[in-house]
Amino acid sequence: MIDFKADILEFSDTNYPAFTENDFPLDWSMTRNERYGFLYLLQKIKPKVAIEIGTFNGGSLQVISKYADKVYAIDTDKTIVERLGNQFSNVEFLIGDSKEILPKLIKQIQDNGEQLEFALIDGDHSTKGVATDIKNLIKYKPQSNFSIVLHDSFNPNCRKGMKLVDYNANKHVHYVELDFISGVFAPDNLRHEMWGGLAHIILLLEERIDELIINESQKKLFNIAYYRSIHFVKDTLFFLKPIKRLFKK
Repeated sequence: MIDFKADILEFSDTNYPAFTENDFPLDWSMTRNERYGFLYLLQKIKPKVAIEIGTFNGGSLQVISKYADKVYAIDTDKTIVERLGNQFSNVEFLIGDSKEILPKLIKQIQDNGEQLEFALIDGDHSTKGVATDIKNLIKYKPQSNFSIVLHDSFNPNCRKGMKLVDYNANKHVHYVELDFISGVFAPDNLRHEMWGGLAHIILLLEERIDELIINESQKKLFNIAYYRSIHFVKDTLFFLKPIKRLFKK
C-alpha cells in the first residue's frame, strides 16, 4: 500500500510515486511517463524473446522479465549476476561489451529460430555506442513484429547516435519515432543536462515499400532545451578549439 502522507505529501521527487512500486520494487531509472509507456508496450507485446542492453539495478529488467518468456540481458558489470541472478528465472545474463556480444547473439537467435519481439537499448550512451547497438539489432530479420525501445533519446549524444543510422537501408523497418515519450530538462537537478525520453523503432516481417520518415514529434521542444543546456556550451567550445589553436601558433 502507498502511504499518501509519507509518499506523496512529503516526498520531493515529482516522479514518485509512479504507482508501479508495489509490482516493481527495484530501483527503476525512468520517469513516470516513461514507465507507463514502457509498461504498456510490454503488456501489449508480451514478447517471446527480449533483449536488454544495460541492466544497472534491474529496474527495467524486472518489467521485461515479467512479460517476456525469455530475456537476454547484456551488461559490462560483472556483479550483475551475483546481485540479480537469483531474482529472474527466465533471464540469461551476458557480461561484456554489447558491440561484441550483440552480433553473436542476434546470429544465435536467428539460427535457432527464436522469435525476438522486443529490445531495450540503455547501455553505452555515447553517440557511437548507441548507433552501433541499433545497427546490430536491426540486422535481425523479424519473424513477427519487433519493437526496439531506446532510453535517453532526449540526450543530444544519444539522439545523434540514433540519427546516424540509415534506417531506410533496412526494408523491415517501418516506424522510427525519437520522441515516443518526451525527455526532461531540469537545470537545477541535472546540471543543465538533457536526459530521459524513449524512442521507438518497429520492424515488421513484410518489407516496406515507401520511403521511411524519421519522426521527431518533439523536435521544437528538444531544440529549445538544447540551446539552454550545457550540451550547447560544450559543443560550441569543442567547435571553437581549432580556431583557438590557430591563435596559439
